[in-house]
Amino acid sequence: MRISDYLKKEFCIMELKASTKEEAIRELSSVLKLSGKIKNLEDFIKHILEREALGSTGIGNRVAIPHSPSESVEGLVVAFGRSLSGIDFQSIDGEEVNFIFLMGTNPSDLNIYLKLLATLSRLLNDRLFRDELVGVNTPEEIIDLFKKHERGVEIVKS
Repeated sequence: MRISDYLKKEFCIMELKASTKEEAIRELSSVLKLSGKIKNLEDFIKHILEREALGSTGIGNRVAIPHSPSESVEGLVVAFGRSLSGIDFQSIDGEEVNFIFLMGTNPSDLNIYLKLLATLSRLLNDRLFRDELVGVNTPEEIIDLFKKHERGVEIVKS
């Protein structure tokens, strides 16, 4: 299993309309609802916002990874959003966020979720990956970027 197995072009928003953290989470969650894997959208958003209240998922370098387990999710879901103007996510480096990866999972899939979250964090902390991310313009390019950098990385469900 890889991030590219879950990130689909219909879950990528190349120009978020949102101007706040909550608006971005709602906009990306609404796209994930279309997957059919989110049974209760408001409950899912509530869990993501509760996780954000514990500490920002703005990891620096203009990236945020809001995430949370929730009974409202079947399996695992991943969405991507790009904000051209930037969104205040109270990031650890104080910078606004341009790239948001929203993840959710059912608690029964927590093991694979945590492994994918770690892989995503590792990739997003890699300067080369981030430099290439800045240059992508389509959902297909985002997915191809992950496939390129995930070569040789296989996460096994256990």
